[in-house]
Amino acid sequence: MYSNKYDLIISRWSSKKYILEKRIGSGGIGEIFLARDEDGALIALKCSKDIISITKEYNFLCKFKDKNFVPKVYVLDDFMKDGEVYHYFSMEYIQGETLKNAIRRGNLSYKAKLNLICLIAKIIKQINDEGYIYTDLKFENIMIDRKNEMIRLIDFGSLVKVGYMAKEFTPMYDRMCWKKGSRIADMTYQTFGLSILMIAIFLGRSIDPNKENLDMILKKLRQDKFPRRLGDIINKSLQGKIGSCDKLYQEVEGVSLAVPKTNIEINTVLNAIIILLLLVLGGMLKWAL
Repeated sequence: MYSNKYDLIISRWSSKKYILEKRIGSGGIGEIFLARDEDGALIALKCSKDIISITKEYNFLCKFKDKNFVPKVYVLDDFMKDGEVYHYFSMEYIQGETLKNAIRRGNLSYKAKLNLICLIAKIIKQINDEGYIYTDLKFENIMIDRKNEMIRLIDFGSLVKVGYMAKEFTPMYDRMCWKKGSRIADMTYQTFGLSILMIAIFLGRSIDPNKENLDMILKKLRQDKFPRRLGDIINKSLQGKIGSCDKLYQEVEGVSLAVPKTNIEINTVLNAIIILLLLVLGGMLKWAL
């Protein structure tokens, strides 16, 4: 697509100017760049030739702008380069790393992993409550914002209304790729993807539906002395027997609460962020009730 480092971008309608620093991500519809605006501030630009998809994602980000797990979005515009039109929106640059990189380091305690899953489930529930399914839930779309000490979701182009067909997905998290059901984006599709994420968090790696078998993966987890209660929760969710992120959260929280306090390790910044955000979200939910 478009990837010329240090190029000057001049917006056609707002006349805003940006200088590209580097490409920081890519997806099905476009690429994301780290850029500097006219004041020298760092921002992120998502660029694409697909005006429908880029506008859809921009609108979703605006819809959830009051949620702290969503990056702030600024301008929707386009620019010309070499005779071609590129559409873009500018948004907050998140200073941190993806959950994938954080997990790879392997320094999260068992308790912290459980709390992390609870936190992600609570975030996804807020999207579900608005009538949408986040169909491309994956390691790479979960950011650890170290500057603001929070967890953020990126890439909102995959959102679809409950009951519609999932169009943007990653095979690892898609139940149809595992031959475990349809691609209809319902609540069990959401909890299936979250359960795959849970498995990957505990394995510390990605899994491949083209090369691996879910039943064999679960069997290996049990052989590795994986807690039977948590294994049963994952198995139920994969079978569509846990029909909401809220229910999955309650089940996993029950396992987390049973872990002795002596097993809690606050040995990374991420561990501290997880516990802090759980306390904040817990207080918010109680206030809302």
